[in-house]
Amino acid sequence: MTLQSTTFVGIDLSTGRQPFTFAALDERQRILAFGEGEMVDALSYIAGLGRAVVAVNGPPRLNCGLMANAQVRAALDPPPEAGRWRDLRVAEYELAVHGLAVPRTPTRPESSPLWMRIGFRFYERLAGELGFVPFEAGAGECERRCLEVQADGCYWSLLHVAPFDALSLEGRIQRQLALDEIGLEVPDAMRFFEEVTRFKLLRSTLPDVGLYTTAELNALVGAYTAWLAGNESARLRTVGQAEEGLIYLPRGG
Repeated sequence: MTLQSTTFVGIDLSTGRQPFTFAALDERQRILAFGEGEMVDALSYIAGLGRAVVAVNGPPRLNCGLMANAQVRAALDPPPEAGRWRDLRVAEYELAVHGLAVPRTPTRPESSPLWMRIGFRFYERLAGELGFVPFEAGAGECERRCLEVQADGCYWSLLHVAPFDALSLEGRIQRQLALDEIGLEVPDAMRFFEEVTRFKLLRSTLPDVGLYTTAELNALVGAYTAWLAGNESARLRTVGQAEEGLIYLPRGG
């Protein structure tokens, strides 16, 4: 009897016309698919996978007020300034102190941006309709698991420096190079510079030589983190408190 293979999916969320971007890796870290669309499109793809680990670039729920707790704040390194850094999760603070522009998850749903509220609903449907359970290292086998990632935090953890802005050209090139460094079969981002010419710059045109979009890069690093969760969980690190939701990051070399 052949064991069913596992697929590792990264999901990026936005408020654009196609709010879900996803990437999938197989057990050998080969890229199986890219996709974009509505929530139903992402859920339909995942529903047909069987065994899967899904990493979502977004929080599963609101913060529960830990950053307003004096004891929690005092235990952080560095402790936040008085009166600041209150309406967010501990995980987000722990990433922000490293210079990352991390979205802040509020206490109240009406204060949440649209993409975040879409993400809350996505997690609910993953659990309720597709049977996904939160990933927990050492918790044993489960056919369908999900976890939260933070894309800029993942790249920071791999690079050991705060990455360039995710929407900038240099940020996209840097992130694609980082994916190549960890062994994913992505196009060589340095080819971009081979294709840049004086003529193209004077005509306001730049080459398109296999650079992924920001959303695709976010989804790919999520899929890689999902692969680690399913295969080499010792290479994961976490930030935050379990009661609010841990963020999982891949350890760099």
